[in-house]
Amino acid sequence: MSMAQHIRRGERLAPFHYALDEPQWRAIIDARPGWFIAHWCDDSRAYALFLDQETPLMASTPLIDGRYFALSASIPAASWPERIAQDLWGCLPLGAADTEPALDRGGWASVWPLSQRSVASDHSPPDPGFREAAHTDMAPFAWGNRQITPGAAHIGLMQQVQGRKPEEALRLIGRSVSAGFVAAPLAYSRAIEQALGLVPSDAVRDARTLLAEIERITVHCRDIALMARLTGFALLATHAALAEDLCAALCAQHGASRRLMDAIAPDGIAAGIDICGLAHAVHDALMPRLPVLEGLHDQMAEILEGLGVITASTAERFCLGGLIGRASGRSFDLRQLEDDMRHVPGRAGSRLAGDGWARQCLRLDEIRDALRRIERIATQFGAPLPMPPPVPTGSGEGIGAAEGPHGDLWCWVRLKEARLDGIMLRDPALATLSVLPSLTHDRWEDRLVLASLGFDPGGAEQ
Repeated sequence: MSMAQHIRRGERLAPFHYALDEPQWRAIIDARPGWFIAHWCDDSRAYALFLDQETPLMASTPLIDGRYFALSASIPAASWPERIAQDLWGCLPLGAADTEPALDRGGWASVWPLSQRSVASDHSPPDPGFREAAHTDMAPFAWGNRQITPGAAHIGLMQQVQGRKPEEALRLIGRSVSAGFVAAPLAYSRAIEQALGLVPSDAVRDARTLLAEIERITVHCRDIALMARLTGFALLATHAALAEDLCAALCAQHGASRRLMDAIAPDGIAAGIDICGLAHAVHDALMPRLPVLEGLHDQMAEILEGLGVITASTAERFCLGGLIGRASGRSFDLRQLEDDMRHVPGRAGSRLAGDGWARQCLRLDEIRDALRRIERIATQFGAPLPMPPPVPTGSGEGIGAAEGPHGDLWCWVRLKEARLDGIMLRDPALATLSVLPSLTHDRWEDRLVLASLGFDPGGAEQ
């Protein structure tokens, strides 16, 4: 049987969530690996989220004396999440590929801070290599023997939102990832709505989509500008930075914040945003500038070709999605799951080389693609769309997702007495951590590799 079939043999707890006993959990580890999304723990259970075709599929199993069998025995991408869960909850993954600390490098006031079993730590200081890394322009990495040591960017987001009302947590989640001020709260909002059985209106759906596409354009421009600065192409850096600033100015002029912070609200989008006016303004301002960016960008090919290559097999092995996966031959784009025929998601397509040049080209392709989508949606704003098959909702649990500029963000929530009783937020940067050791070599080019990936340490460590 496939991994998905094994999972569905468990006890169904929620529309996409199945409880497995220990033999059933071990069976999914032994099965052919599926598309892995996320893994996390709490004091009583270990959880894993997969994608089965176009359907999220979640499994959980009870911890036995704080232990469970490690997914990383067959799913390499699960290794970092296992290590993070071990640091935060004290859960021991049996047979894990790696059990070294992921975030706790010393200096924490307590060990296993999210667990009810948490105790005060001895306050031992971080090792010198970590302290040095935290004060360099390559923070939060400590370099040595091609080992990456994150931890300095950890803000304890999950601890801050646990137990809050959904609308209170939205503000914190909306500020958690600098490249996802729209995408992160959008994924969270979709999870909350599924948990409560709410269906957004057509206007809310379109308003959120427009904000997500404007954020995609802005972040891609910012990444292009950074790449150009690092490679010495000052003119391209200037044009890309001006395009980003123009988008920010238009957001401010139409009632939003410059970075679209707090634009996603519990009832849809923040009051006062002229969403259609903003969408038309961004399209009309940016579309004429694209030929200039594309022309200047062509000069970077020689430097970026062959930089930071991620092969198709590596992308598949570590379940990389988003722009990184698409630059390596994968076609997955969460927007393909949205029932919006005014635009064929994925029009920008994918590349095969998997290097810095492929990722840079794809950013420009996606900017043009996003501008086209913005124009079509704004012109037909709030139009009814064919309804997908109904999904059972209102169970108190929900799974939401959004395709952000750097990849797919996923959120799971569990509500109890109108408060968050459980939450997981997975940023694509966490998946990217798995491939960094093979791409970085403790030299200047590493900065360029990280920039080409759009890697955000805050997203990986939250």
